[in-house]
Amino acid sequence: MPKRKVDSLFAFPDFGTTNGRRHATLQTISTHTMKDFKNIFFDLGGVLFNLNTRAAFRAFKALGMGIPDEIIADNQPLNGMPEGQEIVRLIHSMDLGKIRGAQFMEIVKKECRPGTTEAEILHAYNGMIEVPVTRLELLKRLRSKYKVYLLSNIGDLHWEAARNMAAAVGYPMEECFDHCFCSFEMGVAKPDPVIFERAIAESGVVPEETLYIDDFDANIEAGRRAGLLAYKIVGNTLEQHVPILFPEFC
Repeated sequence: MPKRKVDSLFAFPDFGTTNGRRHATLQTISTHTMKDFKNIFFDLGGVLFNLNTRAAFRAFKALGMGIPDEIIADNQPLNGMPEGQEIVRLIHSMDLGKIRGAQFMEIVKKECRPGTTEAEILHAYNGMIEVPVTRLELLKRLRSKYKVYLLSNIGDLHWEAARNMAAAVGYPMEECFDHCFCSFEMGVAKPDPVIFERAIAESGVVPEETLYIDDFDANIEAGRRAGLLAYKIVGNTLEQHVPILFPEFC
């Protein structure tokens, strides 16, 4: 089988043995030659879909929510934001399936100015995500060679919006992935090792044959510990990495 050289952004797990069991030790190798992977786990927000938390939080603030300017200015992944902020706590609760969209709307509505509608809240929340059509097209092409999975921290509101956006541009999620692992349905979120264990077990993939792409350090670390070939990108820059990871699809 041909081998592919991957650059320093690639975090490759080195496998050792403890008490007869194979495990992954964490090593980042500057240049590594590997066999072609057979499966891919993609994150959604910041990897396949552009994520703009600043735009959403500005919109919520315009609706009267008390969101500090420093949170808006950061524009960092939701995973990296402090739980002390009410809006962040609510989004994380949705990601875990602890609350659903209707409860989120009810709580947020009380934090906004009088007369704020659910449509305005939904518009602000979904304004966080953008769907680059070229990435969805890439997913369909990748499925001709690989098993392609989604592994995402996501709540039901964003999942519904993401599905609708993808379908609206002609790429239903069902045609882009072999299976979607969504945190709100599983009741556990990255970087908890349980979500990786379950995704690996339920998909039946071999971890050392599975590429995992994410934009958040803690998730990458957890993916490595699960034995996956973890590859970190800076948020919203997937196109820059396609020639490295999938040269045959350029």
